Amino acid sequence: MKFKDISIILLAFLVAMIASMKVFLVFDYKRDFVYLSEIQKSIDLLKNENSKLRIEYILLSNSLSIDQPAKEGISNEKD
Repeated sequence: MKFKDISIILLAFLVAMIASMKVFLVFDYKRDFVYLSEIQKSIDLLKNENSKLRIEYILLSNSLSIDQPAKEGISNEKD
């Protein structure tokens, strides 16, 4: 009976170790996934900000190129 009791205790200990390892791996995976998700959100925000800045730059450069001939025309009229 002692051998049977010891084997059951060892088997229960082994199952508990495997279960705790599984829980650790699942939470570690979830923590990494959340971290990578936050990084991806930051990257998306940067991409959107860069897109917004590019659009603003294009609009400014286009408005400046439209204003340049008008300003040159005004300066020619003054001369």
